[in-house]
Amino acid sequence: MWVNLAPGLSPMALVAWRVLLAALLFRLFFPRVRRGFTGAAWGLGSMLVAYYLAAVFAFQHAPVGEVSLCIGCAPLFVLLYQALGGRFPLLGELTAVTLTLTGLGVMLWPSMTDGSQTGVWVGLLSALVAAALTAGYATAHRALALRARSPSGAEVGRAAFLPLGLILLLGAGFAGGGAVMPRQTLAVLAVLGLGVVSTALPTLAVAVASSRLPAFLNTLIRLTTPVFATGFGWVFLHQQLTLWTLGGGALILCGLVVQGLGGGGRTI
Repeated sequence: MWVNLAPGLSPMALVAWRVLLAALLFRLFFPRVRRGFTGAAWGLGSMLVAYYLAAVFAFQHAPVGEVSLCIGCAPLFVLLYQALGGRFPLLGELTAVTLTLTGLGVMLWPSMTDGSQTGVWVGLLSALVAAALTAGYATAHRALALRARSPSGAEVGRAAFLPLGLILLLGAGFAGGGAVMPRQTLAVLAVLGLGVVSTALPTLAVAVASSRLPAFLNTLIRLTTPVFATGFGWVFLHQQLTLWTLGGGALILCGLVVQGLGGGGRTI
C-alpha cells in the first residue's frame, strides 16, 4: 500500500530511500555489529534489496492483491531449491504445486490475453521474481543457521543497506523514469512507512524466523500477507476484485496450505 502513495517516484529511488532510512535506524539502535558474518550479511542483505526492487516494481504496475498472491508463492520456490539440492517433492507437494500453478494461470490469464494490460502481467511476473528472491533468502538464512553462521537482522541491514541504497539512488538519478526526491507529503509518508514498517521491522523479524524455522514454514507464514493486502487495496486504494483474481487466489492459497500441511516434518 505504501508504494501506491508515491506513484511519481521511480522504483529504484523508492527502494533506495527505504533501505537508507532502515540503515539509519539500524545504526542508531544497533551500533555494535558482530564480527565474522559480514560476508553472509552482505549476501543476504543484497537479496533483500533485490527483493524490494522487484516487489516495488510489481506493486507500481499491478493490483495489490494479485501481486501479494504472486509473492506468496515463495514456498514453491523453496521446493524448487530443495529439488535442485537433491530433495525431490513428495506426492502431496506435487499436488500443492499443481494447485498453485493452476491458480497462477487463472489469475494471470486476463492480463496475458488482453494486450492493453501488458504492464499488469509484467508487474505480476516481477512479483514472481520477488517470490523467488524471498524464498532464496529464507533458504540461505536457514542453511547458515544450521551451521551456526546466520547473521542477525540488524547486521544484515547495517552491512548492505547503506552502500546498496546509495548505489540505487545514484542509479535512479542517471536512469530517470520518475522522480528521485520524495517532495510531496504522501511520498514522504510512503518512504517513512516503507523504511520503518516494511523494511527495518520485517528485516529483524524475518532474520529471527529464518534462523529458527524451516524455510518452507517461514515462507508459508507470510500467506496472511495477501489477505491483508487485498483488503487494504480494496478499502484504501479502491482496487476492485475480479472473479479471475478470487478464483485464482483461492487455488493458490489452497495449494500453499496443502504444501504446508504436508511439510510439517521438514527441517530445511
